[in-house]
Amino acid sequence: MTVMTTPVLVWLRRDLRLDDSHAIAAALEAGAPLAFLYVLDPAMKTRGVGHAQLGFIVEGLNDLQARLAERGGGLIVRRGDTVQQLLDVARELGAQRVFANRDEEPTAGMIERAAEEALRGLGAELVVVDDEVNVPHELVLTKEGNPCRTYSAYARSVRRVLAELPSPPHDYDLQGRLLAAPAPEIPSVEMLVGRPVTLRSDVPGGETHALARLRSWRDEGYLAGYAKDRDLVAEPDATSRLSGYLRQGMLSPRRALHVADRADAPKYASELLWRDWFKYVLHHHPDLAERCIDPRYDRIEWFGLDEHFEAWTRGETGFAMVDAAMRQLTETGSVANRARMVAASFLVKDLHIDWRRGEQWFRRHLTDGDLASNAGSWQWVAGTGLDAAPYFRVFNPDLQEQRFDPTGAYAARWAPDRPLRIVEHAIERDRTLAAYKAVATDLADPS
Repeated sequence: MTVMTTPVLVWLRRDLRLDDSHAIAAALEAGAPLAFLYVLDPAMKTRGVGHAQLGFIVEGLNDLQARLAERGGGLIVRRGDTVQQLLDVARELGAQRVFANRDEEPTAGMIERAAEEALRGLGAELVVVDDEVNVPHELVLTKEGNPCRTYSAYARSVRRVLAELPSPPHDYDLQGRLLAAPAPEIPSVEMLVGRPVTLRSDVPGGETHALARLRSWRDEGYLAGYAKDRDLVAEPDATSRLSGYLRQGMLSPRRALHVADRADAPKYASELLWRDWFKYVLHHHPDLAERCIDPRYDRIEWFGLDEHFEAWTRGETGFAMVDAAMRQLTETGSVANRARMVAASFLVKDLHIDWRRGEQWFRRHLTDGDLASNAGSWQWVAGTGLDAAPYFRVFNPDLQEQRFDPTGAYAARWAPDRPLRIVEHAIERDRTLAAYKAVATDLADPS
């Protein structure tokens, strides 16, 4: 192998880690020093990156810089248009090859294509590799060779592929392989948004914290209890709280699945594959956040009131678990999946408000506001095509509270007051079923 004298550039986006990165593994094969770039692009805001995510990213950048410095390298952080900053840094370094992990969100794909063209004009090559899921999408097919249409078929196909082509986490040594770089000036989230930002997240950003959280959650027995306890919304360790790390690539999906499999925790492994499944759905439906998977449901008349939407966002509906979830969301950027589903179902099927409005609100406020997982989950709850017979799935918020917050601790923590209820659940459930059947007359009555 010919050793290159100029560095290769690793372009980071939603992969803020050194462990098990396919782009880093590919870049190491070039035999040249590795430089790392992250661009803080103002356009991130238009792509749904809210303050919670941005603060998490800033923490992750500081952590990554420290990890690189420990290994003799450093992080280059620029602000501005992504493609222009990437081009400028490649020119400054004389880099002839740029490596990146694929980001499959539609806007990211457009940026990749623009970057590839711009770098080609500089005489440089962009090498993009799959990294975001455990098995590349093109390998996941039914036994008949068709794209999977359900999660269960997807999960079976992934396990077949992994049995034949195992994909363990990459291990490599970066010591002596990195380009030395001065410590960057990483702006605070307040500097980026131009005003004070207050969030009380109990999960700090960064790969160091991600790996520590994964280990402690496993070693302290919470992973073993996940299948039994995952829906107890008042218990902060009942779920892994790793989703924000996975969203920003501070934790490798292969590392997480490897730990789950070695711990014989199939339920948690299944939930990790749900994340991959939603990315698979987005791959086949790039308009996942804009259009219903089943186009019949795009004809639903969403007759809910704006004042009800505003009450929902403030956590003032009068339904304890809904209100607790919404207040926790705006204060911390984090909500357990069970509480998310209850709040989402309430917006769509009790308040009759278009699921897209809720999806946008969640994505803007969640630390883990992933387009694929968020839009996919909202379509699942809304019953608009990601399930065989989902339209009559209407969460009863009172029964959900009784089952999953039996002591009332969650509601007492986040929504101790009790506003007057803005709707009556039984009445709104009947109106929902009628609205769905009005656009899809072949729907069977729920048994």
